[in-house]
Amino acid sequence: MLPHELAARYIVPPLKALVARMLREKGMGQERIARLLGVSQPMVSKYLRKSPEELLRELEDAGAPRDEAWAVAEVLASQLMRSDYGSYFSLFTSYVNNLLLRGALCSLHYRVDNRLPRDCSICSTLFQPGSDPLVLEVEEAVRLLTSTPGAEKLIPNVGSNIVAAKPDASSILETVGLTGALVRAGNQVVAVGRPAYGGSRHTASILLLVKKRLPSRRAVVVIAYSPTCVEKLRKKGLKVVEAGPHDEPKRLLDDIASVLDKTSGPIDAIADLGGHSLEPVIYVFARSATEAVETAFTCIGD
Repeated sequence: MLPHELAARYIVPPLKALVARMLREKGMGQERIARLLGVSQPMVSKYLRKSPEELLRELEDAGAPRDEAWAVAEVLASQLMRSDYGSYFSLFTSYVNNLLLRGALCSLHYRVDNRLPRDCSICSTLFQPGSDPLVLEVEEAVRLLTSTPGAEKLIPNVGSNIVAAKPDASSILETVGLTGALVRAGNQVVAVGRPAYGGSRHTASILLLVKKRLPSRRAVVVIAYSPTCVEKLRKKGLKVVEAGPHDEPKRLLDDIASVLDKTSGPIDAIADLGGHSLEPVIYVFARSATEAVETAFTCIGD
């Protein structure tokens, strides 16, 4: 059995079922859930027969930590609710690859296929990170965020991302972001996916809007919104502007661009008030990815 066949049999179904349960709890009918998940209505009915605890146990038995799986499923459900299929496909695929990369499914693989060599290193070899400087910058910022106590308080329900751009970047393909997302897993922050060029279309688009006006702002981190966080950033002497609420998701970029056009001088953060199917978040900008994360830590300090 190939690694991705293993994941397709033991990870994908219970994770999709967990997402289906979350969508159902938000009041969605089975037919709509089926359309969002790309499966049949009878399959959704089958998914819903199992309790969340049963599904988490299946995922845990396969090698996916339950808190992590729950957090990823929450983000996936949120992405589907706003029809962000690109992010959904990216995060789901990244999570599967991440489990394989770190060897989480190795024990299961050995149990179900005795042909697997005991010294197998296929997944860790195939998914080696690159050594591009911009990739390494984002990797370091991710490491900083995931290793700092209390950082889980900064993560929005829909997940976070960190994006950095080349000095002369003018397109998303010249930015590096996580292919998945940063999510809460209990009292930890877990990185799903790896930094890659074009890894986060949404966050990169907002960074490029700001960078076009302020070339020194070449990195951004997305954190949870709260009035307290905005106040702390301002008390530190940072300039925070507000955008939204947005009438519809597709208006978000235009609304932010309009706010930037009306704002003079440099800005350090955008407090986005969200809107229909959009969670309020704060975009913190800086000269580097690590500086953006360190600035965001202002919100968890005294």
